[in-house]
Amino acid sequence: MAGITVVGSPDFILGFRLAGIRNVYAEKTTIEPRITQILTEGQASILILHDEDFTRLPAAMKRRLRESRKPIVISVGSREEDDLRAKIKRVIGIDLYNKK
Repeated sequence: MAGITVVGSPDFILGFRLAGIRNVYAEKTTIEPRITQILTEGQASILILHDEDFTRLPAAMKRRLRESRKPIVISVGSREEDDLRAKIKRVIGIDLYNKK
């Protein structure tokens, strides 16, 4: 089981690699072939992408990633925290941020 997998530019993946994440893939041009490989293998539990890379993916790939339950796909960068909140709630069924 791969656990957390990160795909992106060499600059993007550097911090994750320094944090000890071993499954990192630096892609200088397009990330789509690597994402397809990761989805096909089915070993990753969490897939982290930069939100700018995510927005450049074809519509069909974005839809597949948004609907994926395994791996959970998280795009990080300049997007709002609410997107992550909604993904977590959709996957596990609980709003972890609920302050009640």
